[in-house]
Amino acid sequence: MNTKNKIFNWLIRAGLVLSLGACAGAQNLAPDEIYDPFESTNRSIHAFNKLVDTAVLSPVSEVYGTVVPEELRTVVDNTARNFGQPNAFINHILQGNGDGASDTLARFLINSTIGLAGLFDPAAEMGIFDAPTDFGETLAVWGVAEGPYLELPIMGPSTVRGTIGIAVDLAIDPLNYLITREQAYYLLALRGVNLVGKRNAYDDLINVLLYESADSYAAQRLSYMQNKRFAVQGETAIDDLEDPYAFE
Repeated sequence: MNTKNKIFNWLIRAGLVLSLGACAGAQNLAPDEIYDPFESTNRSIHAFNKLVDTAVLSPVSEVYGTVVPEELRTVVDNTARNFGQPNAFINHILQGNGDGASDTLARFLINSTIGLAGLFDPAAEMGIFDAPTDFGETLAVWGVAEGPYLELPIMGPSTVRGTIGIAVDLAIDPLNYLITREQAYYLLALRGVNLVGKRNAYDDLINVLLYESADSYAAQRLSYMQNKRFAVQGETAIDDLEDPYAFE
């Protein structure tokens, strides 16, 4: 068994153990409550993340939105989303979601060819829309509990299940095994630029959560958990909002 497979197996086992332990700690909570036993630490990380947003991400995203034409920002978003399709396809398969898998595969093939390697999104014009998912949602479909709420440095809101999902998604992403190291750096840069673009696109929402609420930590936690729970249930999130903290 190679090193990547060993890491993958370890992550799966760790995620199951942590989530099962979380079930015991959260078993008396109502379905709409949030299990946050690490709130003190989470709030410290939230304060750091908010400082990073204030000092770096927010002003950079404002410049990005002002200087970069909307058409080019759309191209960046389309390309980053297209590169995420293979991983989403695998997760739809693991979830037993045939419709999501077929739509995701069709989008990737159409946008990678007719759409010029994902620069454009002709699949959407054909009525084949994006169906984002991740391994955190796969674990949810398998019956793994979400576990305690976590705030990760730089990456923001998550849960134990979601954090394990992020790590596993990195391990199972087919692009990791198909592209060169140099290409991986370009892809990382693309995703970084797209993150700035998302910060610009959701500027009003994020500013309300972080800077206009009485308790930005609680507001962000509630927004994130509502969106994630709606996504797991296969429904539209409140006010039809995408999760502004999701990573492509």
